[in-house]
Amino acid sequence: MKQDLVLAGLLTATLLYALGLSTMYNPLWVLVMVSASVGFAIVSVIVAYRRLFFLASEMSHVSFLAVTLGIYLSYVLWRELEIVLSIVVGLGLTYIVGYMIHRRVDPSIATSVFVGSTTSLSVLAAYFVLTRVPVAYNIASLIIGDPLLATYSDVITCVLATVLTLAAFVFTYHEQASIGLDRVAVKIAGVDTRVYDLLAYTLLGVNTVGMLKITGYIMEHVFILMPPAIAFSLARSYRGAVYIAVVSSLVASLIGLHLGILLNLAPSGMAGLMMLLMYIASLLVKRA
Repeated sequence: MKQDLVLAGLLTATLLYALGLSTMYNPLWVLVMVSASVGFAIVSVIVAYRRLFFLASEMSHVSFLAVTLGIYLSYVLWRELEIVLSIVVGLGLTYIVGYMIHRRVDPSIATSVFVGSTTSLSVLAAYFVLTRVPVAYNIASLIIGDPLLATYSDVITCVLATVLTLAAFVFTYHEQASIGLDRVAVKIAGVDTRVYDLLAYTLLGVNTVGMLKITGYIMEHVFILMPPAIAFSLARSYRGAVYIAVVSSLVASLIGLHLGILLNLAPSGMAGLMMLLMYIASLLVKRA
């Protein structure tokens, strides 16, 4: 109970900090960082519950390939559908891995094969788009990530992805946690676990692909893998773990944005560094 009150106070202070940054800088920068950090924090909790770290570590490769193919497809089909097409491609690739696992292919084998194939295809697709397609394609923004370059469509995508993720998590929280704890018992109870598997894959795909330009190819690993590591080092309950994951992700993102602007450095990199420092601090607190 005491921990919940402390976390509620930290969350309130963090949101006030976000409002303060909105008055100092472009509010869109703050909005994309808040939505991206919350969306990834919730997805990271699902990843931890469901033990999907093998898939989460692969998603940055999938998102880079998906966005690259989405850029080409939007050039061929319709220029305004770049983000939508990227997400569709990303979900298709994610579902392929999920289907392989459903068919009882060893997760490590499925992930290894997919990492190799998507990495190679990403290089080929990026080279093709850069040399054959007359569109503004900035690979650096996809690799490094930069919320300061976010467009209105990026903002809308981040907000919608976060709202979808929050809604799905609220309504399926107990099921996702139960499947992670004892999948066999949940199946015996008559629950169709495939529906929740599909939902977990969908949320992971939508967030990683839709927010790639904000977090960057490299930092997606940090935003997915670090929050639950911090949360489960400090939390005393599942609810506390969710709060800690969200608060830590928000704090790291906002401080990273603030320091990135002040020091003229990449905000996503600074946010990742803040997340690392918070993880080290959580280990020290746990040992104390």
